[in-house]
Amino acid sequence: MADTSFREYTVSGSSATAILEAVKSFSVLVNELMKVMNVQTRDANGALTLDPTAWYPVDNYLYTYKKIDMLLGARGLEKVGSFIPQNAVFPSNIQDIYSALASIDIAFHMNHRKNGQPMFNLVTGEMLEGIGHYRSEPVDGKNEIRMVCDNPYPCRFDQGLIKGMAQRFQPQATLTHDMHQGCRLKGGKSCTYVVTW
Repeated sequence: MADTSFREYTVSGSSATAILEAVKSFSVLVNELMKVMNVQTRDANGALTLDPTAWYPVDNYLYTYKKIDMLLGARGLEKVGSFIPQNAVFPSNIQDIYSALASIDIAFHMNHRKNGQPMFNLVTGEMLEGIGHYRSEPVDGKNEIRMVCDNPYPCRFDQGLIKGMAQRFQPQATLTHDMHQGCRLKGGKSCTYVVTW
């Protein structure tokens, strides 16, 4: 059963497309994920297809990640996260690794709605609260950025997302999980990742 604590939230179809891109070689899994997400749209051949302009319940989306974890494991979650920078909508002013990682929080909110309202307004800069954040903290004097995540998405998904975004601008970037700061998978309120290049 899906977690119902996020029932007032929806996620953009363009974000959801990342899931299918990451697991498209597993046709049985693709069909199962379509059912879990309650996809109704069909393509010209009658196959279920995600509509990138539609909005899907976050509860179903989160349950989809649990299915991926059960069937493909943590690496599957990481792979899905790495596809997000290629599919989701991001702000247009990204120029380097600093602005790229700082933009994840804005993009995260741009790709979610709360009670039908966009969670980030590009015109006013207003951000709605309630679904957590991706906080980017550059470390002075080092090629290092700490990312603190307190959102409902799985830890390994976030690792793939952050590393994928970082490597778009610094291909040699690496990511480590600072377990001394806790982990959501182990009951913590947030996860902290260290990106270096």
